[in-house]
Amino acid sequence: MKRLDTMCLGVATALILVLSGCARVRVGEEGEMDNLAGRLAKLTTEVEATVRYSHSPADIRDRELLKLATRLDPMLLREFADYTIRIARRHGHAILLVCTEDGKRALLEDDGSAPGSVRHLWKEHPPRPCEFTLSIEKSTD
Repeated sequence: MKRLDTMCLGVATALILVLSGCARVRVGEEGEMDNLAGRLAKLTTEVEATVRYSHSPADIRDRELLKLATRLDPMLLREFADYTIRIARRHGHAILLVCTEDGKRALLEDDGSAPGSVRHLWKEHPPRPCEFTLSIEKSTD
C-alpha cells in the first residue's frame, strides 16, 4: 500500500511539473501576442492616417501601403517580419489583420476604434482563417 501511495505521489508530481511547463509556454505566447497587439495598435494608427490624409492611390498594395505609412518609423514593421498583414480600407478608415506567415491563420485584428481594441483571434478555437471579422461600416458607426 505504501508503494502505491509513493507511486501516486510521483505521478501527481510529474503531472504538476508537466502542466506548469505547459502554462509557461502559454504565458510566453500570450506575452508575445500582447506585445504584438500593442505594436499593431500603433501601426493601425499610422496606416489609417496615411489612408485618410496622404491621398495614397486606391490600388496601392498592402505591402506598399505599410511601407508608406511607416516611412518615418520603418522599425515599426520589424516585429511583423514573420507575419502576413492584410489591410481593409474604405472611406478613410483601415482595419489591419495579422496572420501567420503562411497567411492561413488569423492572429490579431484592429480597427483602431479605441485603445485596447485589438482582437486576439489567436485565442479562438477552432483557429480562424486569415479573414476579416470586423467591417469598416461597423467600426465607423
